[in-house]
Amino acid sequence: MTSIPASMSGAARPERTRGICQIVGFVCLFGFALNMLVLFLPPQIGDAAWRIGFLQQFGDRSLVLLIGAALTIAGSLDSRRWSRQFSLFCLFLGGVYLITCLLVVKDTLSLRQVALSNISAQETQVQNEIRNAQSNPAALGENITLEDLQRASQTLSGQATVVKQAAQTTVLKTGITSVINLVAIGLGLIGLGRYGMSTRQR
Repeated sequence: MTSIPASMSGAARPERTRGICQIVGFVCLFGFALNMLVLFLPPQIGDAAWRIGFLQQFGDRSLVLLIGAALTIAGSLDSRRWSRQFSLFCLFLGGVYLITCLLVVKDTLSLRQVALSNISAQETQVQNEIRNAQSNPAALGENITLEDLQRASQTLSGQATVVKQAAQTTVLKTGITSVINLVAIGLGLIGLGRYGMSTRQR
């Protein structure tokens, strides 16, 4: 019975390992691309709320992209041309992630201002209705007094303040989380790209 020399068997293992890395890496990249395509459609580029939601999902799912890129580079180290091209792509994509953070910050501040403006407008509308009722006591029901309207006005102001604080906290948390994810993935992709480029130069 013929046996495979130990040196040949040992040399084949790295090849198989690189092949597995490439397969899993391509699957991760392909799955990430399909997920992003589904989330992107139908696009509403002009809507800040849509952009914030999409970029949040984009950042949350980008760990799959980072893992796929790492496995692809690990499986392509023996191919100088392909490894260099993919490493350059990772560097470019990492830069795009970091630039996207600026858009997230801008949209977060814009969305925060819109939310506060909407709450203030609703509060003003109700307060005006209360003032109109106070200026025309004859139109009030028998069970409603001016003191009731005053208490309602104070309660409304307190509730509006709470709602504003909650809206600010929610929007800011969403924006900060998205920025952290995008920065982390962007730096990771840049690191992978630099590693892939430096490996081919050794």
